[in-house]
Amino acid sequence: MWMERIEEYVRRNRVDEAVRLILSEGDGVVKAELLAELLKRVIRLDDYRYVKGELLKCRYEAPDRKTKALILSVIGEALFSSGDEKEGVKFFREAMSVARGIGVETWRAEALIGVALNLVRAGFYDDALYLFSEAFEAITVLEGEEPEKALRLLRKLADSMVFSVEWIDSGEWAVEFFNWASEVYEHAGLGIPAKTVRAKAALIERAIAGDVQFLRRILAEDWVDGAVLMARYMPPEKKGSAFLEISFWLLANGRRDLGEQVFNDAIELLSRFGASDKYLSSIAFDFVKLGYPDLALRLVRLIRSDELSSRVLARVAVEYLREGDELMARTITLNIPNESIKSKVLQQIGGGGNVGYEQGLPLTRG
Repeated sequence: MWMERIEEYVRRNRVDEAVRLILSEGDGVVKAELLAELLKRVIRLDDYRYVKGELLKCRYEAPDRKTKALILSVIGEALFSSGDEKEGVKFFREAMSVARGIGVETWRAEALIGVALNLVRAGFYDDALYLFSEAFEAITVLEGEEPEKALRLLRKLADSMVFSVEWIDSGEWAVEFFNWASEVYEHAGLGIPAKTVRAKAALIERAIAGDVQFLRRILAEDWVDGAVLMARYMPPEKKGSAFLEISFWLLANGRRDLGEQVFNDAIELLSRFGASDKYLSSIAFDFVKLGYPDLALRLVRLIRSDELSSRVLARVAVEYLREGDELMARTITLNIPNESIKSKVLQQIGGGGNVGYEQGLPLTRG
């Protein structure tokens, strides 16, 4: 709700009203976070300076060192992400220093976790992981004296490392964070989340290797979240194919709007990085069989082989003919590069019926 209202104010060029709204927030950290998000959205230089000034004031309102460390890291992330990298790093360093100087282990651990999360958002994965490890050391001091509090903090630490992956665009670093989180879960005696996180790390390792076949296999088991995680960390030359597989699964499961949206993303990636003609023609046949000849037609444009593109176009034309759209079928047929295949389809259009299936035109993948 907050962000929707802020974005509306930005669209209407009423940044001053957005600031007044945010300043009514009583929680200092939340206020700083909202101002930080506003700072990233403003366009005019005067607005940037105004919002930045209000954001910087937040550090003077912190009632304790833990809150101050968190606010400083919020400021650091906002400035760094807005292009003011040098000043952003300065605030990050101050945040780390303040967090490390906290004498109470509980507060120090919580401050270190919060600062680490903002470091991840800014792309400082190494520094963030080091702070998470420092938080773990602080928590272990509590285990003998306050085991329940230590367990709560261990869970928070591991959850935060898992959550961090949402901002990590490197597969290798994502695996590193997941592996550390699984170790913390295990240390806390939380076997189930540890196992779940290890499974996700294994998926990302498969993704880094570009294993689209494995992604297809887990989709067959309806593990779409795992497939999405894999697609995110696929190499550029495999990512388009991964998105295409997810699109197919979504369409096959009745989620048309999202499926077509993912298909559009796949096409954009494939246009940039490509895929083999054999793969593209194979999955194009599947889209036709699923009842989406229009999507198969878009894939044809990416196929370089005249032979394979002709076979796909023939199958698409047959499908439109089956649906009763003879004009579309004829138009597509006339654009088939292979004259032999074109002739066969034209004969079918003239004869009607389902002759195309009897002629052995490809119906399924592979």
